[in-house]
Amino acid sequence: MPPSNVLERRRKEKDRPSYLDEQLISAENWLEHKRLDDNLQGLWRIHDKLYDLSKFIDKHPGGRQWLELSKGTDCTEAFESHHVEGKAEAILPKFFVKTASTPRDVDYTFHEDGFYKTLKTEAQVVLKILPIKQLEIQSKIIIDAMAFMTFFLAGTAAYNASYIIATISGFFLALTTIASHNFFHKKDSWRMYYFHLSLLSVRDWRISHTFSHHSYPNTLQDMDVTGFEPFFNYFPDPRKNVISRFVSWAYYPFIYATMFHSEFFTRCIHNTLSKSEILTASTIPTLLFFANGGNIISAFLMWTWILCVGSLTFHNTDVVATHRHPETFVQGDAPRKDRDWGLAQIDTTKDNQWLTGNAFFAVILFADHTLHHLFPTVDHSVLKFLYPVFLQTCKKFNVTWKADDRSFQMATAEFRALARNKPNQCPPN
Repeated sequence: MPPSNVLERRRKEKDRPSYLDEQLISAENWLEHKRLDDNLQGLWRIHDKLYDLSKFIDKHPGGRQWLELSKGTDCTEAFESHHVEGKAEAILPKFFVKTASTPRDVDYTFHEDGFYKTLKTEAQVVLKILPIKQLEIQSKIIIDAMAFMTFFLAGTAAYNASYIIATISGFFLALTTIASHNFFHKKDSWRMYYFHLSLLSVRDWRISHTFSHHSYPNTLQDMDVTGFEPFFNYFPDPRKNVISRFVSWAYYPFIYATMFHSEFFTRCIHNTLSKSEILTASTIPTLLFFANGGNIISAFLMWTWILCVGSLTFHNTDVVATHRHPETFVQGDAPRKDRDWGLAQIDTTKDNQWLTGNAFFAVILFADHTLHHLFPTVDHSVLKFLYPVFLQTCKKFNVTWKADDRSFQMATAEFRALARNKPNQCPPN
């Protein structure tokens, strides 16, 4: 084992992930550089052990894509948070190759007697007695209803040449996209492909959102933060200029209104567009074309408008839940001493008190977001039943968690986070 000063220097050198040196910050580049930085020669790292899961890819209950994407990376955080029942730990030894020769690049912990592992144990008890299948029906009905409204209003808008109705269709497209996020976090199912209606990609978001954002929230490894550079800088950087801090408020809606298109063109650059993405995304413009009597230009313009409205709405749900808040931890702030991964999720997430515990808002607007980060594969309609054990565990570990009851403060949090250029010197809690 190298001396402690060498390990500390190595850790500091890796504070800046290599994907940030690319001109284009994308899911594809993030994954490529994660594999380069982790240097695991095609193996999977979980904690301090290396595994070869190649022969298990086709047998993986969640679908082969999860293992294909995580191959060659340290996927400890994703493994822990995606396997709540404890079954996966039992089969891992079959695929053990060797013990890792270097420490992990991140300092998150998963001690058996720590906050997160204790919470997982308590959650297992609750989840075993809940009628999960029946509860999940709520989520399925909600997303199907949102998708139906998107198509119905799009067709009505095209038939009547009404951009007012098209705007409402764009709003429902955003809700459909958010709701499908609930499904791509779990094992493969056809409803996760609703996500493609927005020009976004399930594959890319499993990289940028699940493996990046969920594993390392509000750090340099989090594409949900770095992916908007150079337009937005959410880090508490004293070098932030006036444009980053304040002028960004003015162009904010224009950037967010074009993010659906931006991610589509990024995949064009990487040549990673799949047939399912193209076919699903083409359903709305095809409907518009037939509904308006065959005017392709009119159909294209209205589709563009629906996508822009959907994109702007999708990226403006901070009043419900947010990570971009001046009171949440962002890399550069003083971290709490206990580096338990579950505590890091609490420190980087804000929920709106008025919308917690409501399955409908959880599905369509990212509500119950702290619990979602702790248990991303648990259906959004089930999350509210985990509050008692969550609060009980918080009390046991003397952890303060409180949803924000100031809706205006939540709505303006992102702008205040952009303006913040001084790191918080006081650790969370």
